[in-house]
Amino acid sequence: MSRILFGVILASTAAGSILLGGVVIAIMMALGCGLCGREFIGLAEAKGYKPSRRIVMFMIIAFHLLAMLPALPLVVIKYTGIHMTSSEALSQFPTLLTLGICASFFRLLFRSEQPPATIADIASTIMGFIYVGWLPAHLVLLRSLMPSSLGDVHIANPLHQPGLAYVWVSLFIIWATDVFAYYIGKKWGKHKLFPEISPKKTVEGAVGGMLASAIVATMVVYAADHWLFSSHPFQFKLWQAPLMGIVVSIAAQLGDLCESLMKRDAGLKDSSQAIPGHGGFLDRGDSLMFGSPVSFYWIKIVVLGLY
Repeated sequence: MSRILFGVILASTAAGSILLGGVVIAIMMALGCGLCGREFIGLAEAKGYKPSRRIVMFMIIAFHLLAMLPALPLVVIKYTGIHMTSSEALSQFPTLLTLGICASFFRLLFRSEQPPATIADIASTIMGFIYVGWLPAHLVLLRSLMPSSLGDVHIANPLHQPGLAYVWVSLFIIWATDVFAYYIGKKWGKHKLFPEISPKKTVEGAVGGMLASAIVATMVVYAADHWLFSSHPFQFKLWQAPLMGIVVSIAAQLGDLCESLMKRDAGLKDSSQAIPGHGGFLDRGDSLMFGSPVSFYWIKIVVLGLY
């Protein structure tokens, strides 16, 4: 019962944040990724590493704040003069990353703890904020992404914003991957996908999840362009939908495997027990870590032709 209850709470919170978009989704993503960051640090510490908690947490928040700038309300833009598109915000990510890398070295260089910081401490600090900061922040950028045909038009109603369609298709792909890979693998799976890392995953499940995602992506894109959004966010490029489903599904499954790799290396079954019946926040969000940036760049470059 607790598993179902907490699953409903998480799903409702996520759905509400995505619908509202703007500052709300950025704040909720920052909070969620902050919790994931704590769990990542726990995995690193289980291996005997000592990443800088302050740097990891600060950089996670910083990436999400930067990703939030394109979604600032008009009244804030008017009084601050801050106005960015998703592409302009993304162009500042390398600058922020550079500052974070330098800060990681300097913070650990002058840390008063003994023994002195190690290469692994510095590397796990940098990996921490890239993995649970830089990568998932692309979902916030995706929510603000606009086709160039709309220019700088501000769409006040969040239900009419193209970014909503982009996020929904991405999440539906990831959810379809998880659900169908599990059930198809459970019923027909015979060949282990990667037994050294995740013994229960099968090749049949992985392929089934990928194919199901292609179908689901096609359905969502068709509905978005023809029924739900007057702005036609996918520009009637239906042929691209199943390809996106396959590509994002592969990224999501690799994200799942990568987190399993880290847990196995740390000797842990779950990243934490924060969510009763579900494990940790990182266990629930591992597919998003790679699925989010792949979705963003696919829609930005392939669908919208923005470079």
